[in-house]
Amino acid sequence: MYRALIVDDEIYAVLGIKSGVNWEELQVSEVHEAYNMREAMKVFERTPIDILICDIEMPKGTGIELLEWVNAHSPATETVFLTAHADFSFVKRAVQLDSFDYLLKPVEYEVLQSTLAKMLQSIEQEKELLQLREQYKPYYDLWTKKKPLIADKFWNDVLSNRITCTPTNVQSLLEEHDLTIKPDIKILPLLISVEAWQREFSTRDEEMMEYAIRKGASELLLHEANGVVIQTRQGVNVVIRYLDEGHSGIAGMSESCQEYIQSCQQYFNCQISCYIGEVTSLFNVSEMYHELLELEYNNLHKSNQVYFLRNREKTGMMKLPLFSAWTILIEQGKREEIEKELARCIAAFRSDARLSASALQAFNHGFLQMIHYILHKNGLSAHELLHEGQGQLNGAAPRTLDQMHAWALKLIGLVSHSLHQNDSVIEQVQRYIADHLSEVITREQLAEYVHLNPAYLSRLFKREVGESITDYILNERMKVAKELIATSSMPISDIAKSLGYSNFSYFAKMFKKVYHATPQHFRRQLG
Repeated sequence: MYRALIVDDEIYAVLGIKSGVNWEELQVSEVHEAYNMREAMKVFERTPIDILICDIEMPKGTGIELLEWVNAHSPATETVFLTAHADFSFVKRAVQLDSFDYLLKPVEYEVLQSTLAKMLQSIEQEKELLQLREQYKPYYDLWTKKKPLIADKFWNDVLSNRITCTPTNVQSLLEEHDLTIKPDIKILPLLISVEAWQREFSTRDEEMMEYAIRKGASELLLHEANGVVIQTRQGVNVVIRYLDEGHSGIAGMSESCQEYIQSCQQYFNCQISCYIGEVTSLFNVSEMYHELLELEYNNLHKSNQVYFLRNREKTGMMKLPLFSAWTILIEQGKREEIEKELARCIAAFRSDARLSASALQAFNHGFLQMIHYILHKNGLSAHELLHEGQGQLNGAAPRTLDQMHAWALKLIGLVSHSLHQNDSVIEQVQRYIADHLSEVITREQLAEYVHLNPAYLSRLFKREVGESITDYILNERMKVAKELIATSSMPISDIAKSLGYSNFSYFAKMFKKVYHATPQHFRRQLG
């Protein structure tokens, strides 16, 4: 059973959440209340809290300040913000502090219930790993055998910013996770992107194949070097290579990656790309990991390639805005706030001596990627918006800060005007599948349809739907088959053909896999 704490300076908001959520269904046995930061801290001192539901702006300390305190005193607590606060700096800080979610008031209780269910699932996984660690403490041999799980947790926490390595805490963190690497060790991160499978796999088979892919990476990409190969909680496969003193790290990596890509094609029936970072430290590896994710996200067309982070277009060393947080403001309709943030960004560019044409081009590219992401996520046609916007996305790129400011403002206005309750990317994919069940459907077709990287779409679909694209397509086809078998007199062979199966025995095998009976047996059972 879990314990929850609701913190809000409005008593009716607290009472509404307390009565509107089905706590019993979430297995929450205790729901505590607090009306400011000090009261919340006293609750934490009295009893452990698993989930924190918190307003941002409160008297006697903000929700952000409370989250900073909770991260230091109760790091296992997961936090979700429910707020109508408009200040962008609060949104950005909530993202940086790794709050579980950020929901805008007034929130529907069904949405809050779903978010809390996902949060508790994450907590349960963390508890299982901690219990595993405690269980193996007395048994050194078994502890050694399970040691990679602890290393995986460490690197997952570092890459997701759940823990931050600093010169003052890095030694204790390494000792806590029983890692023998030096605090000042140099690291080369590498991201492995599974772009396409060359044959149909179930969700379980895909997970097994990705495990084999990681084992292959250990052999071909680490060689005799020290390091780890992990899969993050988001399903991203990452190689962390430890470098000895004087080792450049990059030399020979392109050849090794090409050999690895060919091996994956030959033995694992998949197409992959490798994204190679630069030599960095424990203190900066998370930032570089997210840069590699961005590099992968922006690759929509090529597979079986090796990409180097150092070869991407430079931005004059100027720091670009946090576009992920800008996305939140645009989707929530906070046009005034996003325009203020844009003005602040342009002013910062204007005062920076490092401003260059390449920096403007990098901002242009990042801003357009954000616009396209928002449009596709909300089911809006980029083509129609371009036409409506009189070619603003297709025209010549702005060449001055003033042109950039005016151009970005116009795009924000167009998107804000067009944005409404439309289908999400996943719903677009599901609708496409439903309309093409009689045809061959590949992950690459779906990715091209919604203009996303295939590997990114695959992870997004599995996270949102709970099963792989391949399993979803199979289950949807078998649902139609089951309905036709049950309600029509069509020959089963014709039903198979109508769903794109020219091989009847394969169709029967897939039907049995889903419903544990052959099509003929299923029809006989119905009489």
